Amino acid sequence: MLTLIRNMLRTRLAGLLFLLIIIAMGAWGVTDVFSGNLGNNLAAAGDVKFSEAQLDQEVERELRTATDERGRALSKAQASEQGMVDQIYQRELFRTALVAYADRLGAVATDEALVNVVRNDETFQGDTGTFDPELYRQLLRANGFTPDMFERFLRRDLTINWLTQTAQAGLQPPLSLTALQAAYSGELRKASWFVLSRENLPEPDPVTDEDIAVFYEEQQQALTNPPRRAISLVHLTVDDFMSQAEYTEDDLQAYYDAVKGQEYTGPDTRTWTEFVFRSEEEARDALGRIAGGAAPASLGGLANSAERTGKRSSMSNTSLADRVFGPTAQPGGIFGPVQTGNFYTVARLESIEPGEAIPFEEVRDQIVDEVSREQAIGLYYDSISQLDGLIGTGADLEQIAEQMGTPVLSFAPVDRSGVTEKGLAPSVLRRNPDILSRAFELTEGGRTPRFGQDESAYMLRVDRVVDAFTPPLEDLREDLRTVLERQRQSQALTNAAQDIKKQLEASEITLEEAAAQYGATTEAPDQAFTRRASETSVIPPAFVPGVFSLKREGDVHVTPTEQQDEIAVVQLVEIDRPTPAELRALAPVSEPQMRQQLNNDLLEAFVASAQDAVNLEVNPQALEAYKARINPDT
Repeated sequence: MLTLIRNMLRTRLAGLLFLLIIIAMGAWGVTDVFSGNLGNNLAAAGDVKFSEAQLDQEVERELRTATDERGRALSKAQASEQGMVDQIYQRELFRTALVAYADRLGAVATDEALVNVVRNDETFQGDTGTFDPELYRQLLRANGFTPDMFERFLRRDLTINWLTQTAQAGLQPPLSLTALQAAYSGELRKASWFVLSRENLPEPDPVTDEDIAVFYEEQQQALTNPPRRAISLVHLTVDDFMSQAEYTEDDLQAYYDAVKGQEYTGPDTRTWTEFVFRSEEEARDALGRIAGGAAPASLGGLANSAERTGKRSSMSNTSLADRVFGPTAQPGGIFGPVQTGNFYTVARLESIEPGEAIPFEEVRDQIVDEVSREQAIGLYYDSISQLDGLIGTGADLEQIAEQMGTPVLSFAPVDRSGVTEKGLAPSVLRRNPDILSRAFELTEGGRTPRFGQDESAYMLRVDRVVDAFTPPLEDLREDLRTVLERQRQSQALTNAAQDIKKQLEASEITLEEAAAQYGATTEAPDQAFTRRASETSVIPPAFVPGVFSLKREGDVHVTPTEQQDEIAVVQLVEIDRPTPAELRALAPVSEPQMRQQLNNDLLEAFVASAQDAVNLEVNPQALEAYKARINPDT
């Protein structure tokens, strides 16, 4: 039997069978044999796993507040395209390694620590200033958390914070480093310079036809025009339907009345009574009696009380103001106790006087815009249904545009970046990256189905395909002549500046003499500057890095200026390094900067060490599979 099996394994049939078994195992999720101990997890360190489900939860949570440049919500596919998924993945790898390391050390945040954080978080406190379990659950639910999930994440974050803070605690930069930093930042220098202009140089040799021909041959690749597409486009947006809105003055007035309290009314004025107690216990004991309307004199432990009237800004205690002036606060409501210095304050809301409303006439135009936009959105989505119907009939782009009452936008051939042969870049074509990517997937005459997102819809047709080509020499001759002339002028300017530099550093000429040769004026301020000279006007900021790159007094640096056809010739005049006494005075100033740099380096080394200690394993194939599922077009 064993001989028979061995002989069968040598056949091609056995190889095919083995391949089918591998495929079947992959299809049924039996992948551990090929991916170590990770299975379908994205990463693992010790007993801590990072699963695809956890990554998806983090992505969804990020997308709750993420928007594009137009303020629209992002999809998972867009998040993947913009690199957000990769950033979240890297962040979670960092967390996975540190949590595993903390678990190994036995340094995980305790239940008591979690309870203290949750109960002392004002977000989860009710009107009385105490932890409200129902509010806690509501807020978590609204943000996509269950209590178990939130507490697991909170424990993780507390653990990581403690770990990183412990690693950096007590870090003190040595005096040698702070002195070195002080010497670097406190060094003073002086410099002189003049600006060499192309206008002061003789004309270079003229460009011949032979020069142009050689240059043309050398630049064949750069001169080749990329493939282009001539595009016609139909574009519908909500704004196209704003003018079709219909409303009466009664409609506008009704809209105003419906939203006046929220949008067109100033802050209200409230009256409340403050009861100030000597201790929190006495304040809590009095809550029931305060709610029942007890007189201040009957309350034990009361330090003082007063009735106050004002707007939110008149209440100095922010925490108490958030409750007394909260949108759900009603007369008779009791708020606190809230600590104010060494005392505890309870507030009883007595009355609410609404703020002054902005007259209808002053906001009528704004209401017209709001009402028009609401109607335009409805008309837009009705038109989308009509557009899909026309596409289904096989109507061409012009017929569709005529029926929809919108123009066909036609554009000269553009390349993949949306630029024409003459260098124009129509903004419409660059507004949505799908336009150009879809256009270059089509052949001549091809058209797309409707595409776009939210309040913008597109449909395009490729009218003409222009293949890549290189223009003949005669068409480019004068342009190439201009390019060569500019190159020679620029090279002549560079050569002159370098020649001056050599002469100055060899002490063959002074800076003033060199400037005089070219009709330039020398700038020689007597004021020293540091590496942060951009904060002063002693020297142009662009010259500073070059000056501080020089080693000896008399060395020269040449650098282009902001003006075309100009080069600055800058000579180091003086180096003034801090004395030992000055270094001691500057060291405390440099210490915070040095500590921050050391903290960053130490944290990076600590994380790398933790990853090695827990043997962090990653599964890049699982990540790519996840991204492929959320963005099938990639």
